[in-house]
Amino acid sequence: MVLNEWETGDTITQIAANNRGIRKGTESEIGNITTAENELGDITYNITEGFLNVQIGGGSTDTRGNLTTLIGADSTIVTGVTTSPVQVKDIDFIKCKEGFRGNTIVIVAMLKASANTAHLRVGHDSGGSGDLDLSTTSGSYVKVTGFVDITGLSDDAVHTFEFFLENTTSGIATMEQLEIYGI
Repeated sequence: MVLNEWETGDTITQIAANNRGIRKGTESEIGNITTAENELGDITYNITEGFLNVQIGGGSTDTRGNLTTLIGADSTIVTGVTTSPVQVKDIDFIKCKEGFRGNTIVIVAMLKASANTAHLRVGHDSGGSGDLDLSTTSGSYVKVTGFVDITGLSDDAVHTFEFFLENTTSGIATMEQLEIYGI
């Protein structure tokens, strides 16, 4: 299998560029693409999981998925013991064409509650904690994930994501790992 190369005279059309396009579908729809239709370098957008895949071999499962950019991470353990959101972390990034310029941020964290429900709330640019609410009732660490649309954030500017912890009653919300990816 050889990656098609651009040649003088190739035309970019609305349907595909040099027989390349991005196919969009659910995980099962993408899995049903026949081997004969897969070519090295094909890109698909998995709407079930919310990420891009690139074809690295001839079979329908020969893909490398989750094409995301790690924007920031923090492994410092923090706790929240109040019933209102308290800011415990923030991570800055520059949205620009030379770095990350996507439209979606993926938040991944390990969270636990000592009692009732622990909440990890996310806000940006000092706008409060209303962009995303991730929660768990587990007494052991569990992975919580969510997406934030950043289409409206300006380019060539520093943006800050703020992270708030709270527990619905007198329990303790604890977060041990936080990662931010861009799509």
